[in-house]
Amino acid sequence: MVPSVVSLGQWVPVRALPGGWCRWRGPDGPAVALTFDDGPDPRTTPAVLDRLDALGLTATFFCLGVHAAAHPDLVREVAARGHQVETHGHRHEHHFARRPGWVRHDLDDALSAMAAAGVRPRWFRPPFGQTTGPTLVEARRHDLRVVLWSAWGREWDEPDAASVARRVTGGLDRGAIVLLHDADVGSPVGSSARAVEALGPIADALAARGLRAVTLDTLVAA
Repeated sequence: MVPSVVSLGQWVPVRALPGGWCRWRGPDGPAVALTFDDGPDPRTTPAVLDRLDALGLTATFFCLGVHAAAHPDLVREVAARGHQVETHGHRHEHHFARRPGWVRHDLDDALSAMAAAGVRPRWFRPPFGQTTGPTLVEARRHDLRVVLWSAWGREWDEPDAASVARRVTGGLDRGAIVLLHDADVGSPVGSSARAVEALGPIADALAARGLRAVTLDTLVAA
């Protein structure tokens, strides 16, 4: 029943499960967390970073271990440019029907790759948002908190950046955690480029609503 329970947070206005087992939103305050999954990728992540800098936005990047191992300097650049770096697991594979040992080894590998890049994650977003009993147990074993999202762009499914922006801004309320992507992993080429282009309208919506973009740690601490 765990997957059914945790999926509710994407559709109903719950912020987190008791005990910190899973989080979808931050506190009810004038801030949101923009988050990016699936990188880092030298072909796409730098464009995301440059656009965030140009707009004065801060974000949190959930990196895959296999990509962090291949591009540790890019992981360090993300952090050096003022963004938070967390883990998306090691391999971008489904958690459904996985035994606890598989999840444990995947997180072991992910944390090793991140440590080699100089980062010790505190948050974990499972690939595809698939959160099972073993996902939650092994995250807790590794001293990681599971976080999903309350708004997303679905860049792989939308025809253009304007549609991505409309989807995000439709859920851009106080404490929102927004899911976007800085790499085209398992998505059509150009999906992350739509996210980059959508950041301008998203920044405009934040300003109009009196919201600011902060790191996930800052959002939750607030």
